[in-house]
Amino acid sequence: MGKLLKGISKSISGITYFVAAIAGISLFIAGIGVMNMMYISVSERTQEIGVRLALGATPKNIMMQFLLEAIILTVSGGVIGLVIGTSVAAVASMAMPFRAIVTPASVALAFGVSTAVGIVFGLLPAKQAANKNLIDILR
Repeated sequence: MGKLLKGISKSISGITYFVAAIAGISLFIAGIGVMNMMYISVSERTQEIGVRLALGATPKNIMMQFLLEAIILTVSGGVIGLVIGTSVAAVASMAMPFRAIVTPASVALAFGVSTAVGIVFGLLPAKQAANKNLIDILR
């Protein structure tokens, strides 16, 4: 019986690592998508950046604006994912002999990871927006 439990535990650990690897790859790809959206946002809003710079906004203000936009984008996605995941866990609990629960720690982890993805992948587009030259924008 002990060997059987050890084998099952090993299988579950392997599945857990596999799912974690898939989640990591998915987060990286989602981060690249966020970065792409932010670069598009920066390029389309060049005139807005120019107006803000001309009215006295500092490059730090511009950078914080786009960084907060990236964070809001990723946290919104995290909330949607959390709601869907919680719903799937509730439905799956009905079909299983045990209950799947969502702990406050997992909710905090979801928000933390979403925020981290927004910061990491929104930083370069925000820096690009902050480093735009007012003279070049006004041309």
